[in-house]
Amino acid sequence: MFFSLDDRMELESAILNASYKTTGEIRIRVEKKAGRDPLGAARRAFAATGLKNKAARNSVLFYISVFDRKFAVFGDDEINKRVSPEFWETVKNAVIAKFSEREFKIGLLGGITIVAEKLAGYFPDEKIDLKENPESVTFEG
Repeated sequence: MFFSLDDRMELESAILNASYKTTGEIRIRVEKKAGRDPLGAARRAFAATGLKNKAARNSVLFYISVFDRKFAVFGDDEINKRVSPEFWETVKNAVIAKFSEREFKIGLLGGITIVAEKLAGYFPDEKIDLKENPESVTFEG
């Protein structure tokens, strides 16, 4: 597996913690191959994970293609209306900087933090309730 069980639990915990501050949803998708277009693969994975069906349209997917060594971050329509393309480049570059040091979990945790802060600013969750975070980190197949 790409992440150890401890890594996966830490990533899921970070995503769950972010969910207490925003109505936006963050997920990670790990696949074997993206092909030539990692953003297109991320778009397909976004739909496959059900994020495209969320009514608020403010979800974000971190996409990793293991064998191709590709990474993309994909945001839905409502978050894209509020952030610039440069924001996504900043997130992507921060994550990739850690990936280049083989610090995959650290890179994703940093990216999650950046995205969660932005989501909380635009889409705050003011309800106090217990959240579930089913399958926030998924693997192809």
